[in-house]
Amino acid sequence: MDPRKLLYMKSVVDHGSFRKAAKELQVSQPALCSSMDRLEASLGVKLLERGPMGVVPTSAGEMLYSRAWFIQDEIDVAEKQIRAQSQGTADRLTVGAIVSLVAHVVPNAVCKWRLDYPHLPLRIFENAHPELLVGLQRSELDFIIAQTGCFDNIEGIKQRVLFRDRLVVLCRSDHPARTGNIAWFELMQYPWVTHLVGRNISPVEQVTSDEQVDVPTQMTECNSVNFMKTVIQNSDHLGMLPEHVVNEELASGKLVALPITSRIMSRDIAVFFRERSFLDVARRKFIETVAEVGVLLDRKARGLRH
Repeated sequence: MDPRKLLYMKSVVDHGSFRKAAKELQVSQPALCSSMDRLEASLGVKLLERGPMGVVPTSAGEMLYSRAWFIQDEIDVAEKQIRAQSQGTADRLTVGAIVSLVAHVVPNAVCKWRLDYPHLPLRIFENAHPELLVGLQRSELDFIIAQTGCFDNIEGIKQRVLFRDRLVVLCRSDHPARTGNIAWFELMQYPWVTHLVGRNISPVEQVTSDEQVDVPTQMTECNSVNFMKTVIQNSDHLGMLPEHVVNEELASGKLVALPITSRIMSRDIAVFFRERSFLDVARRKFIETVAEVGVLLDRKARGLRH
């Protein structure tokens, strides 16, 4: 399959017109039409149809169009990197990370990494897994730091585990749950506050499914670790966060970790990147630093607990 023809098809779909696409591509309209005919013939399927709104893709064309986007994105990224290198300008590093990691691991890693790369522009995006994946696929992000299990078997996305951390169930120091039976079905009678793992999935729902208990009747979802901490400290809400995120609160007694666990609460943190993406020395160093900091903070959190 000729990649150039895929980009031609993408332009036709973008413009909804062979004439406009030919003008943008700087080829004649007959040559463009002939190119699309040859592409369809080589695949044995119809890719484009003329309709009242202009040229639109068929179902097969839609699938191919999405692949053409990836090709165009990779070309754009390559051009940007080559241009920055030839002009001697620093190419911005863009990193996506989930909420619980931006709260502690990532900022500590940035401080350490900045000692070696003080001038390289850096942009951190904090979001839930689905939004981060979209950014990675569109080449808006160089890579993602997130937990494993959310991007499995997605074509073109690779992962490497960096470290392992552990979630703990948190409550305020005088919470009534501390004096009762600490079992999952008992804890579900209280309100919970949680961050999201996927678009509509929280760690609480993952645990309740694995432990085969009902979900809490009252659950507040958010995208902020500080919001969770404040709600837990000032109400009967329970919540789950990585142990290293709440070291200070546990040490001061503002929050207490309940003695209950589940296999879901131990998780692998990995870096996710596009299969053929270019990771230079600075980017590889950032990933290595996140791994080092993650291992160190998790080890420290476990040491404080014991």
